[in-house]
Amino acid sequence: MGKASSAKKVARASRAGGHAKGQRRSLGFPAAVVAICVLGLGLVAFARSDGASGGDPALGDHWHAAFGIYVCDRWVQDLSDQGTDALGIHTHEDGLIHIHPFLAGAAGKSATFGKFFDQVGMQVTDTSIILPPGEPYNEREYRQGSTSCDGEDAEVMLATWPDARQTDHDPTIRTSGFNGVHFDTDFAAYTLAFVPRGTDIPPPPSAATIVEGAAVDGGTAPEGAEDLTQEELQELFQEGASTESTDPESTEATDPESTDPESTEAPDPESTETTEAPADGG
Repeated sequence: MGKASSAKKVARASRAGGHAKGQRRSLGFPAAVVAICVLGLGLVAFARSDGASGGDPALGDHWHAAFGIYVCDRWVQDLSDQGTDALGIHTHEDGLIHIHPFLAGAAGKSATFGKFFDQVGMQVTDTSIILPPGEPYNEREYRQGSTSCDGEDAEVMLATWPDARQTDHDPTIRTSGFNGVHFDTDFAAYTLAFVPRGTDIPPPPSAATIVEGAAVDGGTAPEGAEDLTQEELQELFQEGASTESTDPESTEATDPESTDPESTEAPDPESTETTEAPADGG
């Protein structure tokens, strides 16, 4: 009687143990499915954040954009890079933005003005422009409400022409979100301006020579220039770049040595008084 009772207990324990093992296996499978789903969602999120490289400009593209900074009625001297270009959005002090992404983080929708501003060491907000450090810019600041143009209140604006070769029409004007503006086409032209509202903003001087500049840089060759040598293209580009806006003797030029040193001082950001923009536009 005791043996039979013991045998029944052993059988019940065996059945209970087998059921427990089966239960652990059934819980393990859904857990694995959940883990796979979570991992998949994470990969999708990562792809969306880092995969802004989808679209143009793509890795391997070599684009150019004409760019200039226009303050009141003068052009600021062409910008230069501040350090090594790690992303593929830079300038050669030629009035052009060179856009050939090295990384996904600078391609597609991630190819933005914010990355270019970082590369040249300047700061741009919806209400201010702070030029790069060092000569000839010295971090001069143009700020709405504290800097004026000949006594008139001025604002930060970005004028855009989709094609630098066709700038004989009114540009699209943006008054905010400058850092997020996306380079979405080759040969565009942009003028970052600090001017009174209603001012006619001119296209950057480099727009007139963007095709030649791109060819010299190894980008897109100008139409009909198949027979030109590299030296001829370089000469053509240099001739085109010698415009009135970059001539040191021109009244439109930005020559830090030709103006009163006091006029090149940045407005005091702490001052509540209106400050005139530097006479040289720089």
